[in-house]
Amino acid sequence: MDTEAKKAALLDLAKRRQSTRLDGYASIGDFHDGFYECDHVSPWTKSGCNVNADAMVVGQDWSDDKVLAADPPKQFVAENGFDPSFPTNRNLDKLLLKHFSLTREECYLTNLFVFIKSGNASNALSLPDMEWSAREFTLPEIRVVSPRIVLALGLRTYLALMRATDRKGSPKISEAIDNPFDHDGTRIQCVAHTGGRGMSNRGRAQVEKDWEQIAQSIEIR
Repeated sequence: MDTEAKKAALLDLAKRRQSTRLDGYASIGDFHDGFYECDHVSPWTKSGCNVNADAMVVGQDWSDDKVLAADPPKQFVAENGFDPSFPTNRNLDKLLLKHFSLTREECYLTNLFVFIKSGNASNALSLPDMEWSAREFTLPEIRVVSPRIVLALGLRTYLALMRATDRKGSPKISEAIDNPFDHDGTRIQCVAHTGGRGMSNRGRAQVEKDWEQIAQSIEIR
């Protein structure tokens, strides 16, 4: 698939996301009269939209209703799809650059769960709902972009991708990191979530070791 065909297919997925609803969750366009809405499956893609990338990063979800409902809305986040002050973004940028010599702009970034949860960023999502979103949106994105590797941020993101590809098991984080799987020629690789909690639970030194070993095991252009 050439670049323009990829862009068209990804836009179709974004339009499908915009017209789809899931009980119990808000949509990106529901806040401030569509202030955060965009023509991507996830607004995060604005900050990393290389449709020919070798490396794809899949986060768990983009935001929560408290953040998006806050007044005034955040202009930078709406325009760029991310908040550079969030640990998730700061840590991700450092790890990509250090271990893969990549900036986020050279990658393709998206989020597995495409709707907006209630509460705050630390609230857990239903794993069946994540699996549904992975089947409907993330796996099609992976097929279109066709990267060499998907870096799945956090165990639950990895588990949702496992189950969406009909794989069994409930590995712990260490087991998941040590057991990537292949899907349509793409390696699905679990890494600790780059947010503060994920980095703390895994330990920063171990996270660095994980990324170093992953980078050594695959060639990224």
